[in-house]
Amino acid sequence: MIELTKANFDSEVTNAHKPVLVDFWSEGCGPCKMMEMVLEEVAAEYPDIAFAKMDAAKYPDVAFSFDVVSVPTVALFNEGRMKESIVGAVPKARIEKLLESVA
Repeated sequence: MIELTKANFDSEVTNAHKPVLVDFWSEGCGPCKMMEMVLEEVAAEYPDIAFAKMDAAKYPDVAFSFDVVSVPTVALFNEGRMKESIVGAVPKARIEKLLESVA
């Protein structure tokens, strides 16, 4: 998973040449840890989609710019724009359904 910062967000997400699934998370968030395991499993099955994560507590201005007010939030970006997001820990099947729209 790509580790996102404020400095590399545009190059890794906004200007990416393929869809990017961004996991907005924070340290000490139990549901975030559950989602990390799910996303690692899904990432292995979708090589044409980039997977990244951003610590929303370290970069709240970036998170808020995409209406992320709760973690975990998983956001799907395609062609530089946020297409859809999911708030909370969800099962693998829900993430796969989200990715079907760009896979």
